[in-house]
Amino acid sequence: MAVYTSGGSSVHYGFENTATFGTAASSINKTFGLNTQVSNLSVNTNRMQLAQLGQVEPTTFAYGQQSGTISVGFTWDDTNSQDIFQSIYGEPSGNTSAWAYPASSTTPLSHNTSPAVINSLSVQVDQQLTGAYDYSDGSTNTTATRLRRTMKGCVVTGLGISTSVGGTVDGTVEMVYGKEEPTAEAGGTISNQTPIAGKPLTFAHGSFKLSDGSAIRTLGEIQSANCNFGTNANLLYQLGSHYSVNAFRQIFDITGNFNTTFKTFKHLDHVLKQAIPAQVGVDGVTTNDDVSSVGAELVFTSGNKHITIDFAGVTFDSHSTEGLVPVQPVFESLPFKARAARIVTRTAA
Repeated sequence: MAVYTSGGSSVHYGFENTATFGTAASSINKTFGLNTQVSNLSVNTNRMQLAQLGQVEPTTFAYGQQSGTISVGFTWDDTNSQDIFQSIYGEPSGNTSAWAYPASSTTPLSHNTSPAVINSLSVQVDQQLTGAYDYSDGSTNTTATRLRRTMKGCVVTGLGISTSVGGTVDGTVEMVYGKEEPTAEAGGTISNQTPIAGKPLTFAHGSFKLSDGSAIRTLGEIQSANCNFGTNANLLYQLGSHYSVNAFRQIFDITGNFNTTFKTFKHLDHVLKQAIPAQVGVDGVTTNDDVSSVGAELVFTSGNKHITIDFAGVTFDSHSTEGLVPVQPVFESLPFKARAARIVTRTAA
């Protein structure tokens, strides 16, 4: 009996109607990016064990809320991958020359992200179980038996972007979901993975800039940069169904980290000063505990296409110095957190 690999599998997603949480999207044909991989797909029924007097064995079992998790990794491309930003910011404004998230925003702080923004997804995973590997029409496998799983009411809890010298621009999407109905093996077609029209993004397409107190500048040779958008979303249940019926968001965490050559004292100076209360002062030091003017910018450019992420209200948690060893360059790493971000993408060539 053959052992079937991911060569007969595919994963796609689509945005559900915001008014009908948990109802399958009308079209599930979007792809996350290149080199897409599902590193985790699990479902839990929250089983409860019931016992009775007079025995040590359980008598029966009951089941609570259904909940599941999905983790997807991929390489960002310059055309399709940006669609996933809608899952955390809602539908953008603009056109292919400039999509803006949040919609109608002009700066990171000009439009607050609404706590009511729940852009749930339907995620479809096809797995080949039997049959020859024969894509006769170039888009579907007509000879296989497939297992199709459709996870509805998927809510993105984390969206990450990272790159480093010598690597690609990698993406991660963490999701929770609360509705997967029973399925069965079925004949018919397996959806082939949607081809990507865009080009892969690498470290060579990227730049990271940070405020030096007067302007956004490149400070040193950036070695790596990453950011993560954490929605801290949770599923909501009600009496009458073990499926989730909605979701809600909590604090929006925008975090990141960058590593660069140690060429200026400004980063360390800012970390040391930001915690000193301005109204007190220490040894005559002028402090900067108001982070509203500190910004950062992460950009990936491919020809005319780009993804630009502007961060506002950036604050640092710590400062690490690396490379204080003989004949090695000295680097510094700074994890940061931002109050807000604005994303502008261009997908037109």
